[in-house]
Order: sequence, then structure tokens, then C-alpha cells
Amino acid sequence: MNLIKLKKLANARQFNDLEGLWPEALEDDEVEPVVLVPIIGQVRRLGEPERAETLLQLLLASVEEKNGKSARLVTAAASAAHLPESAYLRRELKQLFQTLNNDYEHLPGLLDKLLAEREPLTKAVEAVERYLRLRPGAFFSDRSHLEPGTVEEVDASTARLEVSFSGRHETIGPEEVAEVIILPPEHFPSMILYRPDELRALAQDDPEGFVLKALASTRNQTCSYRELRKSLVTLEGEEAWTGWWKKARPRLKKSTRLDLGTGTQPTFRVLKNERTFEERVREQFSRIKDPEQKLDFVLDHLAGVRKDKDADEDLLTEMGNAAARLAGQQLEKDPVLTLACLSVHSAVEARGVPVAKMNPQAAVAVLSRIKDPSLMPTRLSDRMLQAVLEFVHRSMPDSWAETWGGILPRTGRMVCDSMVRELLADGETEILTKALTAVLKHPTASPDVICWLWRARHAETKTARTLDALPGLGTGEVLVGILELMDATGRMTALSDDKRLRKVIDQAQDTLALYDGEPIREYIDSIDKTSARSFKIRIEASSGMRASSRTSLLTLLRGAHPDIFVESAKPWEEDVFYTTESGLTRRQGELDHLVLDALPAVAKQIGEAASHGDLSENAEYTAALEKRDQITSNATRIESELARAKVIEIEMTRTDFVNIGTHVTARDLLNGQEESYAFLGVWDSDPDNGILSYRAPLALAFMGNSVGDQVEYGEEGDRRSWEILTVEPASPFREDG
Repeated sequence: MNLIKLKKLANARQFNDLEGLWPEALEDDEVEPVVLVPIIGQVRRLGEPERAETLLQLLLASVEEKNGKSARLVTAAASAAHLPESAYLRRELKQLFQTLNNDYEHLPGLLDKLLAEREPLTKAVEAVERYLRLRPGAFFSDRSHLEPGTVEEVDASTARLEVSFSGRHETIGPEEVAEVIILPPEHFPSMILYRPDELRALAQDDPEGFVLKALASTRNQTCSYRELRKSLVTLEGEEAWTGWWKKARPRLKKSTRLDLGTGTQPTFRVLKNERTFEERVREQFSRIKDPEQKLDFVLDHLAGVRKDKDADEDLLTEMGNAAARLAGQQLEKDPVLTLACLSVHSAVEARGVPVAKMNPQAAVAVLSRIKDPSLMPTRLSDRMLQAVLEFVHRSMPDSWAETWGGILPRTGRMVCDSMVRELLADGETEILTKALTAVLKHPTASPDVICWLWRARHAETKTARTLDALPGLGTGEVLVGILELMDATGRMTALSDDKRLRKVIDQAQDTLALYDGEPIREYIDSIDKTSARSFKIRIEASSGMRASSRTSLLTLLRGAHPDIFVESAKPWEEDVFYTTESGLTRRQGELDHLVLDALPAVAKQIGEAASHGDLSENAEYTAALEKRDQITSNATRIESELARAKVIEIEMTRTDFVNIGTHVTARDLLNGQEESYAFLGVWDSDPDNGILSYRAPLALAFMGNSVGDQVEYGEEGDRRSWEILTVEPASPFREDG
């Protein structure tokens, strides 16, 4: 049937011819009924309403005969826009809605209200269709509520709905109904709120159906482990998750409709094509080309399968052998990655599957190729590093601890914690002490570990008690290390607005705030005046510390040692670095070396390392950047000190009390032996020859005292006492010198 011809007949008012061709059009199966409706509308608009209704009646009867009453209703509803004034169509729609929904008790009253003569027909049809979907128990959302709502009751006479939003009851009328978003009957978040018992039963009886229902309500049919856990916990309570997940996980993995990502906390997806779990894993594994990503995938898979029941032996064998092949390919160009490959292979082998056997001495051989094993934590992810550590432990039973000790200072907090526990369990306290002492000596290289150390040694645990007994790792030493970390990092931020540096400072300050600051209070209460004065200087000079943190620490210090805050008549300025001419020259030479020699050299190293490829996988590049940061930090600190340097004035040395530039002879009151000390500038220190910086703790104990005074210094159990015998200018300032 030529539709264009029918339209032309209608437009030309040739209605008799149109009616003659109408039955033929209705019999044509290639003509969709809805395309005939606009022609009927045109007939009515041209002044022939009765003829238009006749054509409509014939159309609707034909549709019902071919496709049933539901199709007749669809066509009638589509006709509303073209025949808005048709009384026949209004009656027809009312009858069809009623017939097809005779199970809905409220519908007759709603139809009387919504299809009343005064209501525009198109709008009325839309309203009826919305109310049919908003029966009691239906879900919807609107802009004024965060959570979805549900319909509780329907008042047919007024077309008002009694609804609930998580137990808060409201009434909405036709205008609000027209604006709400109608949600699917199986909308998962709504079912959690209003049909929880149904979901609880489904979760227990059919975990796959439960997860599929959860995914059906997401935008991309994907949800995370955390999101699924949150849903189950909302339904069953926090304690129910572990038991449910343990039982459900094997069943979910066998699903051919669900994809569980790798790892212990997988992402869930609906599969477009049904495939087994093993088929999906093999496909994903084969697509990965990057060696590190391939190894990560294997570790994810190992973490996700239990040793005994869930692991497919053939699949694990393929993965283990792939790691072995990668080790051979990477040996010459990347020994760190080679060690990671061997570690993954070993982890697979530990599951008892028949993988290729490796040389027992492989770990030792590969480690010998790694120039600096301590940089491995900057090269590998925490999980990969953990696999490497376990491999070294298994493969090198006699020397693993020493290797671990070299690696520990650069690790992250979680890896560090597990390493320390293992070292302590094996009685390797000497190696652990050496590693942690190295952390305190170079805190900027080990920010995570030094912050872990403060947290761990002040916790109420067995590990804390063991750490407390190790030499050189007391509260004072760790506290000073953290303050040095903040100071050095703060100086580096002056040169580079690096978010990584700011994160280090925030981490250090948050660490000191742990345990309500009680370890710091106990330390401050235990130290003597000399140590308190030194601690005060460190706090005041710290570049990275927040003002609030500085104020808090100084307040604690003032409460325990108020006398060190009393201004005394000191002949020196606190913020000045006093020095001799020779000391000043040496310090300037150190700065010149850093700026003119060390920085250009490390810049060249960075350029050479960067030319080797992907910077994210370049250990030499990472090490060079860290070296540059340290040199820059040192140069900045020295430059700041030189700006405040002042050569010791001769007048300061000619006093009758211990001052900067003086030489002191004192008698040890315990053994009667005489000792000599010269107190010179900060860059003149030579303790082996009795020359101390005036800022040294022992020097501060002597400062201000005169001949005949007694001086005490040291902690309880190691305290010493002297009587001052002479005070005179030090050798650089003597008239005869």
C-alpha cells in the first residue's frame, strides 16, 4: 500500500476514495498501524470527525484481530495526540485500560478521575500509564529525597498516593506524580529498603541471583567488592559477611553469567557471552603484554583462589611457567624484575602444582646483579615486594635476614610491619636494630618506616615491648628523627611545591599526634634541662612543622621546664650560627661543592637515567631524584645557616664564665681526672680533640658557669659531674696564639 497516496487523498479531501482504500491498507502486513493514525488525525482536522472515528474504529478492530487487545491499547494511546477531542477514543481508552488491568482494584476510580472530559487526552493517557506503574509496592525517586520511595496506598477518588521514604510518610498528587522517576520493580537499592526479607532469602539460596540482581540496577552492570559487601551487611549485619562470602565465592566463580575480577576483593560484572571462570582468566592473562602487569595478575589470581579447592591446577601451571619464561627474558636488562618473576614462580610452585623447576641458587645469582637492593621498594609494588621477600626467605635460609635488613629502610608501613615481625620471630634483633638505626640516621630516606617505628614502639603490643628494649631506638631518638624529617622536608618544599613532600610532612605530624601525645609528654618529663634546651631549639627551628604543632610541643616543654623559657643575659643570639673564620670557610666550601659539583653531577645522572625508558620502571632514575632531593635539602639548609653566620668576636672569649670561644679545664668529681674542652663554632667541632660546638648538649651544660661551679650532664645511671677549674680564651683567640 502506497502511504503517500493515502495522505494525498486525505489532504485533497477525497474521503470516499480514502475509505475505499482503507481496508486494503489495514490488510497490508507491511504497514504499521501507528503510521495510519496521522492520516486519521488529518481527516478530523479537515472537518470530518465522524468519518475520522469510523476509520479509527476499523483500524483498532484490525489491530486487535491481528495482535490482541494489548496492541489495540497501544494504537489507541498513540491516537490520542491526533484525536484529542474524540469522545469515542476517550471511551475506548477507558474500556481498554480497564479490561487489560482488571486485577487493579483502584483503576476504575482513577480512570474516572484521570480520563474526565476536562483533561487533555494526551496528558490523561500519560497519567494513567504512570499510575498503572505506581501501584502499591512500586519504587520511585524524586529530586527532594536522597533515598528512593515506595507507594503504600492509592486514593482513587483524588488520584493521590500515600508514599514512604524510609518510613517517613507523605502524600503526593497528580502534579508530583508527573515529575517522579519510576524505578524498575526489581530496583536493588529500593528492595534493600522495602523488601529486605526477599533479598535475604535470595542471598542465602541463590548467591548468583543475588549478585545479578545487584548488578542489574547499576549503570554499567558492574559493582565493586566493597559495594556488594555494603549491601549484604545492610541486610544481614556486619558479622554475616565473612561467612556468606566464604560460601558464596566458589559458587559465584563457577557462574557462566558473572565475571569475578582477580584478587581478594574482586569487581563483579555481567558477562555478555557466557564463559567459565577459567576461560575468562586465560583470556585476560593472554591479553596482558606488560611483564609487571602479568606478574600482578598472577598474584591477584593466587590471592583469589584457595589452596585446596578452588585453584585450577592446569591454569596455575601455565601461569607459573609463564613467570619462569619472563625471568629468562628479563635477566640481562632488568634483574629486579627478574627477581620478581622468580618470586611469582615460587609462589605458584608453593601451591603444589607441577611447574618448571628453577635453580635453587637463582635468588643469590640474581641478587648479585642488583646494584642496590635497598632501592627495590621504590621499584616494586608492596605486594610484589612481599612476594620477593618471601622468595628470598625460602631460597636463602642462611642469609635472608641480612638482605631483608638492607631493604627494610625504604619499605612502606605495611611491608615494614610484616618484615619486623618476621625478623623478631627469628631472633634477628641485631640486623633489625642496625636497619632501624639507619632509618634514624637518614629519616628523609625512610619517612614511612620512621613513622611506623613511632607508632609501633608506643603501642600496647609484644612488638612494642621488644622494640623498646633495642638499643638506640628510644623515644628521644625516634622523636628527634621525626623532627629532622619534618625540618628537612620542609626545607625541600621551599624549593619544590611537591605534593609528595607535603604528604610526608602531614604524615609525620599526624604520627606525633598519636596516643594523645602521651609518649612526648613522658619524654619531656624525663629529660634534664640541657636536653630540654636542645629539644626547644629543634622545635623552634623546624621548617616543616605546623604552627599549631609547634605551639603544642612548646607548651608541653614549658610546663615541664619553665626555666629554659626565661630570658637570660646570654652574650650570644639564639638564631645566629657563631663560628671561627676557618669554620666559616669550611662550611662555605661544603656549599660550593654541593652547588658546583654535586648538583650538576646528579642532574647528569637524572638525564642519563631518563633516557633509559619508562620512568615508572626506572630504579636508577628514582634513585637519582632522591639523591637530588637530599643534595638540594642540604644545600638549602647550609645556605640558610651561612646567611645567619657570625664570626666569634674576641670580646666574647674574654669573660669570667664559660662562653662561646672559651677553653675550660674541669675536674671529674668521680675519678678526680682533669679534662679540657674548647667551645667553638657550630662548624668547628672536633670531639676527638676536645673541641665542641657551643650548641652541643654537653657545651650547653657548661655555658654560663664560672670557676668553682659544678656542672652535671647525662641521663640517670650515666650522669657525670665536674668542677670548673679554669676559664680562658680558646687557642684561636689567645693573644699568644
